[in-house]
Amino acid sequence: MKITFEILGYLLLLLSMTSLTMYLIQRRREKNAQAKGLVVYATLVSSEPVRGFSKLNMRKITLRVQEPDSSPREVSIRSRVDPNQKFTAGAMLPVAIDPTDPKRVYPATPESAKRAIVTGSRQQRRIMQAELRSPGRRSGQRPPSGYQPPISKLR
Repeated sequence: MKITFEILGYLLLLLSMTSLTMYLIQRRREKNAQAKGLVVYATLVSSEPVRGFSKLNMRKITLRVQEPDSSPREVSIRSRVDPNQKFTAGAMLPVAIDPTDPKRVYPATPESAKRAIVTGSRQQRRIMQAELRSPGRRSGQRPPSGYQPPISKLR
């Protein structure tokens, strides 16, 4: 009986050490991608919640990424997000591409998003550059003034 608990203890220790090592490797890869990788804007295709044990705020986000001088490809990432955050298809999100393995894509941090390269069609590049120049202004459109004309009593 005592040997069984020792074996279970060693297995539990081995499992925890393996998961800690994998976490640290993944974190190092992500930091490397944020610091040295290519940062581009990706188009949001879809977003769906991930079901499972203790995955309350996890979402599977499918993105269409287009690197410079290449054709677009779809990637999916799993990330924790605020439950109140709304995702609309067609939104542009900055992502960092791992320089050692381009298949790995990570959501860009605010610091690395400053280095984002605008790719896509000419129209998409113009819209994104206008958005980067003046955030919140929809590519030169004036915001609504809030003026409501008085109701006419003629008729």
